[in-house]
Amino acid sequence: DDLLTRYAAAIGSEFRGKGANVILGPSVNVHRTAYMGRNFEYLSGEDPYLGSRLTSAYIQGIHSEGVMAVAKHFAFNEQETMQENSS
Repeated sequence: DDLLTRYAAAIGSEFRGKGANVILGPSVNVHRTAYMGRNFEYLSGEDPYLGSRLTSAYIQGIHSEGVMAVAKHFAFNEQETMQENSS
């Protein structure tokens, strides 16, 4: 947890240094199928417990630098077919 918190704090510091006050991340959807196109983006991986620990540490690190974190894709982001026809 500590390593990820320090890593996220460095990211938060860089964002703050550039004048940003919010980061659109982390993406935290649980991997449900191997062919989901955004699996590589998700911090949570296949284990919901581990994902919750990692997500918490990441967000705490970002917040420690005065930057807001927005958790993305935490629910209902599994559709890979007909994406252009769904909302």
